[in-house]
Amino acid sequence: MDEKDLDIEKETASSENGQDIKNTSDSSNPEPKLEDNDNWKFDAEAPTLGDSVIANDEFEIKIPESSAYETAPRPTKTAVAQQESTPAKRGVKGDKPLFILLTVLVAAIIAACAVLGTFYYTQPNSDERMNPGNVALTVGDTPVSIGMYNYYYTCISQNYITYAGYGYYDIDTTKDYSQQTCTTDDGEEITWAQRFENETLDQIQYITAYYEDAVAHGVTMTDEQKKNIDTSLDGLKASATSAGKSVDAYIASTYGDYCGTATLRKMLEQCYVAENYYQQKQLDTTVTTEEEQKYFDENKEDYENVSFAYLQIPFASDNGSDAIKESKDTVMSKCDEYVKQISSVDDMKKLIPTACKEAIDNYVNQGYAKDATSCAEMLAANIEVNITAKESGFIKEAIDWLFDDDTKVGDCKYFADDTNSVVYLLYKTADPTADTTQVYSVRHILITPESDDNSDSSEESSEESSKTKEYTQEQWDAAEQKANEILDEYKNGEQTEYEFAKLAEEDSADTESTSKGSSGLYGGLCAGVKKGQMVEEFENWSTDSSRKYGDTGIVKSQYGYHIMYFIENTEKYLYDCKSDIQKQKEDEFVSSVKIKKHKNAMSKTKVAQPTASTNSSSSAQQTQQ
Repeated sequence: MDEKDLDIEKETASSENGQDIKNTSDSSNPEPKLEDNDNWKFDAEAPTLGDSVIANDEFEIKIPESSAYETAPRPTKTAVAQQESTPAKRGVKGDKPLFILLTVLVAAIIAACAVLGTFYYTQPNSDERMNPGNVALTVGDTPVSIGMYNYYYTCISQNYITYAGYGYYDIDTTKDYSQQTCTTDDGEEITWAQRFENETLDQIQYITAYYEDAVAHGVTMTDEQKKNIDTSLDGLKASATSAGKSVDAYIASTYGDYCGTATLRKMLEQCYVAENYYQQKQLDTTVTTEEEQKYFDENKEDYENVSFAYLQIPFASDNGSDAIKESKDTVMSKCDEYVKQISSVDDMKKLIPTACKEAIDNYVNQGYAKDATSCAEMLAANIEVNITAKESGFIKEAIDWLFDDDTKVGDCKYFADDTNSVVYLLYKTADPTADTTQVYSVRHILITPESDDNSDSSEESSEESSKTKEYTQEQWDAAEQKANEILDEYKNGEQTEYEFAKLAEEDSADTESTSKGSSGLYGGLCAGVKKGQMVEEFENWSTDSSRKYGDTGIVKSQYGYHIMYFIENTEKYLYDCKSDIQKQKEDEFVSSVKIKKHKNAMSKTKVAQPTASTNSSSSAQQTQQ
């Protein structure tokens, strides 16, 4: 399996401790600047948090949150002696002002240390006091403590290590991670130790970028989010008591030194505020039709699909552990002959019982098919596919050949995939073309009638839950009235897409299209929908040619009343271009918030250490002081 098959960013994977962290790794970001010393001055006030917005799952918050951070008390200013207005003479006397200034500077430091103690500058803490000794990073204008860094690092590194135990990643958890390499999405080979650190920095940069901008726009947490924080922290306190530890010691044992209650509270507060702002920011990132077309023209191969038929013929792997006996050379020689026999898709299908005999026998023996004939028929039904040039699960040489202008429809060629021990036999069936299928995007708020069985309708979140229910006319009428009241509320407000999305978050029974579900969607969004995927009434309204952006209405289906908001109806390739342009703009926004490492404090942060065994459930991290 390709390493990126497991999505830790928009499809997050839960770590051993139940934490979900989005993977926002972008190796194109410049390496954060590393300071040689920590003689810097942090001169910022704690942010004032303003109005609230709706949350979204990009940040995958599953733990407690934090309050606004405190800035450490600053040393009292010491007056600096002023140089005499008369210019100093050359020679020894001319150097005197320099020594005067140095003396004053040393005196100021001594005075500060006398008041605050030397630990102010050198000692980390779990209270989120931002003295220089506790600040591992400065991201934008926001200081990040050692404990905060350790929290994110633990979630990300443990996520990889845990899933390595299940075979998702090629990591030996008993060996030094700095001596094992992996390949990034951009093809760069780095160590796993570096990957853990890079993705920790990326995650912190991502959250902080949205958090700082959110604060600047007056965004705050909702009351429900504040309650969630308190509930989560109370739960941690109970767990700590059961374990016979103080809550800070309990948290530190899980996430690393200097990570305490204050750290988790701050982390969650920042995440909630950031995610509350995220959707608003996304909707503000507009893309014009002209931008979409220009982007497509510049990146055609990424959005054009090429059609072909293929056979996948396995050969014996180097370790000889599989059931396939034929060598790579034998399979390649046979493919030389197969190429000469193929002039149509039907010709390729006829070859399946012979060319794929070993694979068929293996499938039958493992119970995937009842006999060789049915297995061959199953393979024949699935040999025609289409892909874009961005396809990551196929060998690059084959993709390059399919998209090459010199490769004509009807050409046949084979390619060896040594990683997976197979040879792909390809037959090109069509030239690359853009996907012009019409797709539409809308938001909706589903209002289902309330039944008399007293079931908790909030728990029955999907449309599927209401499909089999029968309602009285009175119940339908009540649902219609509620739908009209919500639409009136929207029309009496700002009438923006974002305001509609907020109402969907509050009122929609279809929680799978909101952040309450597991789909990753927000605000009742149904985006890039092809005709035939939704119920007829919903689809007829959405595909009406007279629709324009911002149109609203109410339609009734078997599921209830849908309050509709129209976004667009466009071709699939343009929809894909728009999505990628928005992602590109988001990456530019995040990378504009610079990271600065502080060497002394960073030397105290957590570094994953190998375990004594390969038990995937054991902790694989220790603190390196």
